[in-house]
Amino acid sequence: MSKYWILFQNFVIFSIAAFLMKINQKNELKYRKWAAKKSIPTFISDIEIEGEIDKSVDLYVSNHQNMVDIPIIEYILDDVDLSWVAKKELGDLFLFGNLLTKSGAILIQREDKKSLIELLKSSKDRLDKGKKLVIFPEGTRNKNPKKLLPFKAGTKMIAEKYGLKVQPILLLGIDEIVTFDPFKITKGKLKVVFLKARTAQKKTDWYENMEKEMQEIVDNYYKDKK
Repeated sequence: MSKYWILFQNFVIFSIAAFLMKINQKNELKYRKWAAKKSIPTFISDIEIEGEIDKSVDLYVSNHQNMVDIPIIEYILDDVDLSWVAKKELGDLFLFGNLLTKSGAILIQREDKKSLIELLKSSKDRLDKGKKLVIFPEGTRNKNPKKLLPFKAGTKMIAEKYGLKVQPILLLGIDEIVTFDPFKITKGKLKVVFLKARTAQKKTDWYENMEKEMQEIVDNYYKDKK
């Protein structure tokens, strides 16, 4: 299947979802999940899930390679109401920005102290409404799938402030399926690893240990690819 046909299909799917969310925000979760269910099979042939999905957690953290990470996680956590924490600039993007803003995402200005305060308040608001937070601790898209970027302090701050239960997620093989520079879409298989959940505790090394554990899984995945 042509990569341009796959791109067109996804443009139509998310255009419909964005329009429906705009005119009926009350049902945004339904439209968001519908879009993920329609989109993901157009470019992913199979998803291998390793580990147990823990739906009792407050916060999911994931590695981040490109924008398809968001609908992939929405697809896998199909019955979970997620609130994404993302950089403010994404809210200005055509189509995608509307999907984020209408879904109750928390959009922040990186390296801005006032934005961090707002992040804490907004995170508490979303949690109180029964949503689960999703954060990419690397802070930006990582062009090197084999090496995680250093984790930002904001994720740790939120988790420890509210004593959140956290589950790490690793999306492995995205680089073999979708890239945007250069543009490539090759329908393929994705591996998703759910690590054991842990509770964020102040004055412990839980965050550093989590980063180390996630990198070890990435290392093993690409070592096996050799």
